[in-house]
Amino acid sequence: MDRNSSGGSFLLLDCDLRIRAASVAYERATLREPGELAGQFLFDAFPDNPHDPQSTGTANLAASLETVLRTRHPHAMRVQRYDVPDPVTPHRFVPKVWCPSNTALVDHGELLGVAHHVEEISESGRILAEMAHAADRGGSWTPAEVLHTLEAISAVERARHDERLRALTAENQQLRRAIDTRDTIGQAKGMLMERFDIDAVAAFGLLAKLSQDTNSPVEQIAVKLLEADHPPSPS
Repeated sequence: MDRNSSGGSFLLLDCDLRIRAASVAYERATLREPGELAGQFLFDAFPDNPHDPQSTGTANLAASLETVLRTRHPHAMRVQRYDVPDPVTPHRFVPKVWCPSNTALVDHGELLGVAHHVEEISESGRILAEMAHAADRGGSWTPAEVLHTLEAISAVERARHDERLRALTAENQQLRRAIDTRDTIGQAKGMLMERFDIDAVAAFGLLAKLSQDTNSPVEQIAVKLLEADHPPSPS
């Protein structure tokens, strides 16, 4: 299977649970570099979060994979919190919640391994719906399990909020710089128009030529002209 396939986030595991291939979507979701996972033992690549005493990811996934390898029947796991190592900060884990499923890979009657598919859940409404759906099918969640899973979702939502805030701040800063640049260039154009009795188009053309001749941005030329015309007062 092509790892760029539109089949979503998946791993191909052999019968020893060694990773043979990972889709691009899976690498992105688990914060791994392209091609990094191939050849690694699954639980070496994705251990439990040692800072989380309630971690059940490896145990639950191992049980599901064992069931699939033994029965060759697909197995859909219930929603699972399974944090992943942070590639930026050593020994830190990023909270993650998944909808995992596992399917046996069989070729002409020979068991080759397992296809491990995941869908990341990053919204509290979705996790509550999944929990309700599991309860309808006879599944049960302890209050501790619910809180443990919702804590991960809350962390994801906070991170998303912080990212949006950073993006908005950067956008506002860019807008402010654009406004300041426009005002500076406008003042320089006005000065040139008055001094040389030329129109706005000609004034901007002069700024552009000075920029080209000096290999400097137009805004920098404008600032220098304004400073030359109105030097700052000595402190």
